[in-house]
Amino acid sequence: MRSTRRQAAACLKEDLKPYAILLDETFSLIDLCIDRLETTDSPFGRVCALTLVKARNLTLGCYSLSLDALGQEAGALLRPLIECLELLTYFRLDPTRAEDAIEERLPGAGDIARRIEGKFGGLRKYLNKYASHLSLAAESCSHLIDFRSQRIRLVQTHRTVVLRENLRTILAILMCVTIEAANCVSVNTQNVDHALADTVDALKSRILMLLDKPVP
Repeated sequence: MRSTRRQAAACLKEDLKPYAILLDETFSLIDLCIDRLETTDSPFGRVCALTLVKARNLTLGCYSLSLDALGQEAGALLRPLIECLELLTYFRLDPTRAEDAIEERLPGAGDIARRIEGKFGGLRKYLNKYASHLSLAAESCSHLIDFRSQRIRLVQTHRTVVLRENLRTILAILMCVTIEAANCVSVNTQNVDHALADTVDALKSRILMLLDKPVP
């Protein structure tokens, strides 16, 4: 198990270094948004900050599992991460909804997605079927089998191509979370933070440039 993590860590310093750098910068930007939201004495700010911390933790979990070649299992965390993203949008569209969160009156995740016209319905269904619940379908278990030896693979081995795809997914979702976080900061202060917006836009451009590059 340690060997898999060591190989992944070495890869982050070499072939996948651009992904590691952008992930680190994106996490730092989310931390900044959390600080901005937390320091204001408002239900909206506090609730959004808590939602962002939860999103941050879930993303770190996905990242860590991917480094251990457990990307498929990380799908169990990806679904609530998407729910965090949609919840931030839900609050931003109507800041008074933060009171519902405090009073534990929030609607279900599916209802929230419908109200904000969420775009992740297909992904949520896929994760629900193959990742969020135990499944023995091929989509859930193919990585557990060494097809050459026709034996079960007890320890998942590092594969750079697989880690790259998992990091691409994590980075794309985290970028969306960061954009929504910055939007919430502006709503919370009722004033667009142009410096923060410019920083987010610049980071978004770099992320999209990396994601648009042909995968070797």
